[in-house]
Amino acid sequence: MQLQQQETFAITGPQLEVLGRAESKLPAPARKKPAAALFLAALALVSVFGIGGLKLRGRYDRVCAAFSASDEYGNSLVQDLAAQADAAASLIRLGERILGAEDADVSYAAQALEAYNQSDKLNATEQYRCNAQLTSAVGDLYLAAGRQADADTRAQLDALYAEVTSRQAIIEREAANGYNPRAQAYNETARSFPANVIGALWGAGQAPLFDPVDRGDASAYVSAELAP
Repeated sequence: MQLQQQETFAITGPQLEVLGRAESKLPAPARKKPAAALFLAALALVSVFGIGGLKLRGRYDRVCAAFSASDEYGNSLVQDLAAQADAAASLIRLGERILGAEDADVSYAAQALEAYNQSDKLNATEQYRCNAQLTSAVGDLYLAAGRQADADTRAQLDALYAEVTSRQAIIEREAANGYNPRAQAYNETARSFPANVIGALWGAGQAPLFDPVDRGDASAYVSAELAP
């Protein structure tokens, strides 16, 4: 009986490209040493059979998408941020009528709103920064305009500010109970070897968090849901 010809295992496609990038990142002397070959071989095995660059990148993409994903009721952080910005815009227009367009509080709030409008709506860290600035600026404007408003206008101010603060409470609750825990859980996993190396090679960098913490630390790698 004739034996079948044994097939040779080969790494192709995305894995081959990633391994090429990995080798290019090694110091020149290390590329010629056995250690380099072992390092790349380990990455190849993990990439193909283990946690895998594609899996890691997929989880990273999913947690980033979760920031704008709607729940079973059709609500999402992005939608609530937009609704809050609409209420803030109405309050700013009313404040302008009361205080005038040149008033410092009006100008600052208008600039904060413009910063939100120009921001990346899918970047949680950028949205946190814009949200914090807009909420603070609108609060200052509310207090300043309220001191000069008549009874009818004050009632309008109160209603608009109540909408802003109500949306803010929803946003903070959704971030604290939903998006951020998923991101933080995967950050813990992705800091360990070889996930930290594979994440860098596959473009699975840090997923932004909706919180005030500086996430510039390179050790805080990708954020994504843990479910495969």
